[in-house]
Amino acid sequence: MENKEIMKCSIMEEVREMQRKISVEFGHDFNQLVAYYQELENEIRKSGKYKFADTPSEEP
Repeated sequence: MENKEIMKCSIMEEVREMQRKISVEFGHDFNQLVAYYQELENEIRKSGKYKFADTPSEEP
């Protein structure tokens, strides 16, 4: 395996581990996880640090 492939695998494993920890924190409850991520998104939006691409409205 090349170093780049090893690094990609390592990064993905870190991301998966973080996802597992967050899931455990909320008892693997889907609704609680969604609420957590929505609140996190709201906080990040309010910070103004990042730009978000909102989905277009369905109104013509």
